[in-house]
Amino acid sequence: MRSSDQPAIPAVPPAPQPADPVPATASLGLVEPRWEPDGSLDWRRVGAAVLRFRWLILAVTLLGGLVGVAATRILSPVYVAQGTIWIDESGRGDARGAVRGPIGPGQLLEREAWVDLLRSFAVLDYVVRAERLYLTVRPADRAALAPFDVAEHYRPGEYELAIDPSARYTLADANGTALERGVVGDSVGARLGFLWVPTREAIGTGRTIRFAVASIRDGARRLDESLDIRGDPYGNFLHLELRGSEPVRIAAIVNALAQRYVEVAAQLKRERLAELTKILDQQLAAAQENLRQAETALERYGTQTITLPSDRAPGGADRVPALGNFFDAQFERDQLRRDHEAVLRIVAQARDSGLSASALEAIPAVEHDPDLTQALKELVTKQADLRAFKYRYTDTYPPVQRLTAEIARLERETIPSLARTLAGELASREAALARRLDTGSRELRQIPARALEEARLRRAATLAENVYTTLQQRYEEAKLAEASTIPDVRVLDSAIVPQRPVRNTAPRVIMMALLASFGLAVVGAVLLDRGDPRVRYPDQISRELGLPILGALPHLQRHREERDNKGRVFEDVAQLVEALRGIGLNLVYAYGAAGPMLVTVTSPGPGDGKSFLTANLARTFAEGGHRTLLLDADIRRGVLHRRLSARRRPGLTDCLRAEVPFDAIVQPTAYPLLSFIGCGTRVQNAPELLNSQSMAQLLQRARAAYDVVLLDSPPLGGGVDPFILGTHTGNLLLVLRTAHSHRDVAAAKLEVLRRLPIRLLGAVLNDVPLGVGYRYYASYSYYLPGYQAEDEHQAHRPLAS
Repeated sequence: MRSSDQPAIPAVPPAPQPADPVPATASLGLVEPRWEPDGSLDWRRVGAAVLRFRWLILAVTLLGGLVGVAATRILSPVYVAQGTIWIDESGRGDARGAVRGPIGPGQLLEREAWVDLLRSFAVLDYVVRAERLYLTVRPADRAALAPFDVAEHYRPGEYELAIDPSARYTLADANGTALERGVVGDSVGARLGFLWVPTREAIGTGRTIRFAVASIRDGARRLDESLDIRGDPYGNFLHLELRGSEPVRIAAIVNALAQRYVEVAAQLKRERLAELTKILDQQLAAAQENLRQAETALERYGTQTITLPSDRAPGGADRVPALGNFFDAQFERDQLRRDHEAVLRIVAQARDSGLSASALEAIPAVEHDPDLTQALKELVTKQADLRAFKYRYTDTYPPVQRLTAEIARLERETIPSLARTLAGELASREAALARRLDTGSRELRQIPARALEEARLRRAATLAENVYTTLQQRYEEAKLAEASTIPDVRVLDSAIVPQRPVRNTAPRVIMMALLASFGLAVVGAVLLDRGDPRVRYPDQISRELGLPILGALPHLQRHREERDNKGRVFEDVAQLVEALRGIGLNLVYAYGAAGPMLVTVTSPGPGDGKSFLTANLARTFAEGGHRTLLLDADIRRGVLHRRLSARRRPGLTDCLRAEVPFDAIVQPTAYPLLSFIGCGTRVQNAPELLNSQSMAQLLQRARAAYDVVLLDSPPLGGGVDPFILGTHTGNLLLVLRTAHSHRDVAAAKLEVLRRLPIRLLGAVLNDVPLGVGYRYYASYSYYLPGYQAEDEHQAHRPLAS
């Protein structure tokens, strides 16, 4: 039961009263506040709050666990579908190396561009449309939208299809605006670009189907964000990975991406071969025209000179042995001069109108320069690549920009530089041949000029035929490659339907829900504890109210009067006894003044246990050898006479009204040296009687006759009585009951007390919980379990109920 309901119990006398005044600061460290804030968290208080709200914390934690379990029903496991694409890059490296066909397997795209091609909209848009990734629908409505498709142009948005029991439907947008009405079985949303003819069996009646249709490009962007592509920097593989909660669907998406990727790569290669074939066709036509002109010139010259005397010996041999060599050297010099001039002219024109690769390739000397020939081939190939890219991409596409920059560099720097080098070599060879011709010209001066011209024409026709033959061979190779294109990309590993999720979030979600709810419950418990206006902790008294704590009384459960088999009282009763002894000791040293001790005991409100503490303190002092007077000054509701089995009348009010003398109201008790005065007859003018001169005279007589005088006064909130009694005694002891006394009320009353000539000796905590709660107040307890004082030869009498 509560401490306020307990009877007086035996106690050991406190330490002797000092002869000289002792200041309050010397009260053995218990009078001064001991719970000063240091900026750190008081873990003992947190533990007490957790213990106090343990059932609330347990309930919140269990509720959080149930929420986590419910969340696992919503969160689906995550699966991963993986696929691998193989890219043939055997032709990458030295451009002069042997390649298979006009475009080598590794020359189609740069290594980084293969990943860009997989992320291009040419691949993603097709997959989004084929797999209907633009459609968002609830799982319960998927069967109804299984035949759903869209036209080339359609209207994205959120829609709602309501079917009434009569099998009529209404198609509305997200705002509820009706867009179309009809009968189930008709085409739904044809005006919006939907290709959807649901059957009555599929969609039923009396239901509402909600779905969202996004644009193809938005679906492609979402797919790109969810797709994980990892390229092998030193190999030929692309690894695709897609995560999702539907294993069949993500596997189908990965396979569709891989197949579409192979198709786009093959189509891109065919387009590049087509462009290359077109360029070679133009060059071949120019070479054929040059050959035709050379043959026509030779034929015309032979017709004109056929009737003239021949310069050849019988059998076709030259008349002069050096004639053939001279003509060859002269023809070569003229050809070198023409090639030299042509190269310089083309280089000069390149600064203004751009470089003509076909004109430069038509020069015979260029055909024999491997560096310049390879550069021209590279230029033609890159031009074909650029044209193929421009059919699909804009000029801002990185590969297009890169090809444009490479073509510009070849046309403005690399090829002109090689052409100027070739021109210098041709000039040097021309000068050397000129010196040779000057040396041998004397021997050949008699040879007719028509022989020289004929040799020159034959030489030109031969060179033109060689150029034409080379270009025709390349053209035929390009046409053959275009007709039988082998893609450089293949699907190495197709995605299979994953059977086990890679991440099961259910245990993690439940654990996080439990931890989060537990943490929230603990924080809530601490906040509730902080916001509790009741007195619960010593620091609330010492720091907030500014009162020294003289001791703490533990909480006693009901039916604790039973004895154990040895006849000893329980430990909690022993704790209460020692707590009363400690309070008596601290009160003596807090009082400090010489002579009799006169103290008024009060509390902020009713039920705080002030009467219990006053009666037991009086008994403690009496058993300690002090003449003690217990005065029930609660003349409105005094009950101490019941606790001590004494009479209430005549009492204090009767003496103050001069109806009975002082000696007539003093009653002896069952405890030696303890006297008692009851509250007396209930009267209406009781506060005036307490504030009268008769009350001061009564206390003066009590001071002269007793060592200790304790006044049990009404609560501070019960009227002016405790303030009057406090001014008479000059000393006040405040009783605060744990989890009952209101701090704000106590603080307000203390402000009134501090304006009166009353010394607040301190506070006593009553009804402190046992166990962990009482250990929190251990600084104010002098009891160690197992060390209770006992009478060795006399057993304790049972406590009165």
